[in-house]
Amino acid sequence: MKTGFTYAVIIIVLFTLSTCRKYPDGGFVNQTRLHLFGGHKVGDSKTWKLKLYEVNGIDSTYLIPGAASISDFYEKVITFTYTGKNPSPEYKANTFLFEYKGELNKSAKQLTIVIGHKPLTIDDSLQCKVVDGIKYFGRNLLYPESNNYGKLWDIRKLTRHECILERKPSIM
Repeated sequence: MKTGFTYAVIIIVLFTLSTCRKYPDGGFVNQTRLHLFGGHKVGDSKTWKLKLYEVNGIDSTYLIPGAASISDFYEKVITFTYTGKNPSPEYKANTFLFEYKGELNKSAKQLTIVIGHKPLTIDDSLQCKVVDGIKYFGRNLLYPESNNYGKLWDIRKLTRHECILERKPSIM
């Protein structure tokens, strides 16, 4: 009787350990890194398409200034690249016109976004940039206002195919 009970406990424990893993990618932070950056290694990157850009509850996706002058704007809006962990996962992000840097918070539910380049001229600003002698005017999607340094964006949803970021308005 005792032997049968022991075997039953061992089988249940083995079955539970082999089939039930709460976090298959090693926890919420690691899973967030996998989905956002496409991997866990430094240098892994993933490019995201833009399907919706909502401002104050209004779909402004096709109203973004400068988007029409940039080929494949909606197909290759932003690329997130994993750059390391110190102490939170750090990243850099690039769009056609803008560079960002930042980190995930410890719970991996928010991104800190900081503009990653300094304007070189008056024409090369937070909303405009000179590329190969051509002046581009475009909405800086992740840093739309220049008055606050280090924007916090909530990660509302993050799967392998969908990333929803939300910036709540600053209260002054």
